[in-house]
Amino acid sequence: MNRIVLYAFLILIILFLSNVERRIGLFDKRRYNNYIDEYSNKFSVDSLLVRAIIKKESNLNPEVISNKGAVGLMQIMPKTAREIAIQLGVSDYSSEKLKEPQINIMVGTYYLKKLLDYYNNNLVLVLAAYNAGIGNVDMWRKEIPSVSSNPTRIPFNETKNYVKSVMFIYKVYKFISQIKL
Repeated sequence: MNRIVLYAFLILIILFLSNVERRIGLFDKRRYNNYIDEYSNKFSVDSLLVRAIIKKESNLNPEVISNKGAVGLMQIMPKTAREIAIQLGVSDYSSEKLKEPQINIMVGTYYLKKLLDYYNNNLVLVLAAYNAGIGNVDMWRKEIPSVSSNPTRIPFNETKNYVKSVMFIYKVYKFISQIKL
């Protein structure tokens, strides 16, 4: 009898997690799916990581602007976006275009790829730099060597919480994607 209850409970958990995107909008593949897949493939970045960042940064709202001036789905700073647009050869770029999902995801995914390369795919450092900037993260690495492997050692609370949150969302997305296979 106990085995039946345990199996029923496990089945309910799997069903809940596999439908979580419909229930709470955690993993909505329909929104911006083409752009996420296109630029994740183009720049060799895990699309689930891009989705996790979009979820955390903007909750899928392309119009959002942070109090620091970051814009759109991936919350890109206009100065960073302008530099990336030049590198990507986007000729008609303007800061207003950051509110366009395609441009924002292209720029944000390219920036994420640059961070992944710079930090040798160390997700703690990549996400910390995405939130707090490369300069801060490089300084922390010198002062606190364990910051590379332990997000709780990050000295900025906002960045520490950001890294932990995105990593959690990313793990949930990975788990859900495995269930759906």
